[in-house]
Amino acid sequence: MAMWGNTPEVFGCLAHLLFWGDSYILCYMKKREVTLKIIVAFLVLIVLLTLGSIVLMRILIGEADKTRGQRGSAYERHYAFIHKGADEDLWSHVYDGARQRGEELGAYVEDFGSQLTVDYDRDELIRIAVDASVDGIIVDGEPDEEMSEAIAYASAHGIPVVTALDDCAESDRVCFVGFSNYTVGRQYGAELLKHDISDGVTVYVVMDNENASGANLVISGIYDEFAENGVADICNIEGVYVNNETTFTAEEDIRDIFINGPLPDAMVAINSVYTRCLFQAVVDYNKAGSVDLYGFDDSNDILEAVSKNLLEATVSVDSARIGASAVDALNEYAETGYVTTYIAQDTEVILSSRASDMLSTEDEEAE
Repeated sequence: MAMWGNTPEVFGCLAHLLFWGDSYILCYMKKREVTLKIIVAFLVLIVLLTLGSIVLMRILIGEADKTRGQRGSAYERHYAFIHKGADEDLWSHVYDGARQRGEELGAYVEDFGSQLTVDYDRDELIRIAVDASVDGIIVDGEPDEEMSEAIAYASAHGIPVVTALDDCAESDRVCFVGFSNYTVGRQYGAELLKHDISDGVTVYVVMDNENASGANLVISGIYDEFAENGVADICNIEGVYVNNETTFTAEEDIRDIFINGPLPDAMVAINSVYTRCLFQAVVDYNKAGSVDLYGFDDSNDILEAVSKNLLEATVSVDSARIGASAVDALNEYAETGYVTTYIAQDTEVILSSRASDMLSTEDEEAE
């Protein structure tokens, strides 16, 4: 009875509880409403992103199809250009010549394998190119069994192969485009004979396992030039092997020759990489005048070395012309089923005055 005795206070407490209960319920409902709005907004965003992705994919696929269609209409043939030579500058010029000639003839020349993350050998790249159904292959050849088998694989699938700069003569290749290493050797020999070698001369030809066959022909050419002039018996011509795994390993091996000595009377480098290593070593070890150097290629830095007499001479070949001739050979074979088996390119001996003139002409054209 005491509890109900003060009725107004009891009802007041009940009213207070009801008021705050309603407030709590209203607050809870408002929070729930906000949460639902967030969820709905999130779902709407996901839907919009999904739709946007679908639309973007369709646009990209459409563009890819359009580009593919344009390429198909722009190019009648697809040629794979494959090389693994150490002389990157030279091969870059060969490829530029091939690519430009391909554009003129309606052929797409791809620097095949350059964008791959795996470092495949040339014979493996040939097989990949065949499986990609290219119309022809230009490759830096090599006289070994693996290369010969890869070329035979291409031939069996009706895909012609043209070797460039380095040949794989005992194979099914349809044509070789390059120059005569033997002739280059005769040219080096003629330059060496401009010096007095009546007391004999020792010549080192810088080489590696990959260019051994070409280097041996250079050595043969030098020897025969000496023999015709009656000095072969008092001359010593040696091939000196270097590690061409990277530019740095080749540089180290060539530096070892200058460090450990004794130096020969003359050294011959038959690519631009070894040429640069030679004249740089002469500068670094202050050996200018101690050994006569003969290089290869006509890049600006090599021409400068010739003009400054760090190199006695350099032999050059029109590398872009080699690339263009290789594409011509593939096109001729595709159209007629025949092509000459050897397309020879001339080489030029560049001496100091000629090197200076070439550099001056290039400077004038640049201006």
